[in-house]
Amino acid sequence: MNWQALFDGILAAVAFGVVVLTAQSKPSLRMACTILGSAAALGTLRFSGLLPLPALHQFVSMLGAGVGLPLLGIAVSQPTSAVATQRRYAWIFAVVAAVICTVLVMVAQLKAWAAVCAVLSALTIVSAGISRRQGKTTAAGLLILLALGAFAAKFQFGALQPGDFLHIGLALGLLLLMRSEPTYSKPSS
Repeated sequence: MNWQALFDGILAAVAFGVVVLTAQSKPSLRMACTILGSAAALGTLRFSGLLPLPALHQFVSMLGAGVGLPLLGIAVSQPTSAVATQRRYAWIFAVVAAVICTVLVMVAQLKAWAAVCAVLSALTIVSAGISRRQGKTTAAGLLILLALGAFAAKFQFGALQPGDFLHIGLALGLLLLMRSEPTYSKPSS
């Protein structure tokens, strides 16, 4: 069994599930999960051997760290902000962040930029959870932070690779975030 493809697939399913289940009034959350899910879907295709596009997977993964996770951090920490609630501002933020990320990482070769954005986003989620006394939000941020740390440290255990820990942590973090904030979900009909 190919664990990398499996855990990428699980992350993609969770992220796209969040997109489907999230209220229209949360465009930054939906956009963040779309980017993260797209990177995971490309990873599933890459590691399963069905459609190996390593450069595209790496690029979209970079956007996940430099755009998707910051959008997630904004959605959680500033849920009433214009970026969190208005599609236009979410798009503006995403495009500007993508251009900055692409120029710094791809052109200037500052590879740490995307990692710094991802870690700051996770810390923002942890901080928002602590300040609001929301245990699930805090735990979600800590899971994402630990997953990023395991990936950066190239932690391996048995057949599990560093990317597997990243994908497991992100998927669990997204699930916890959805359980922590009922307003993210679409209203029942």
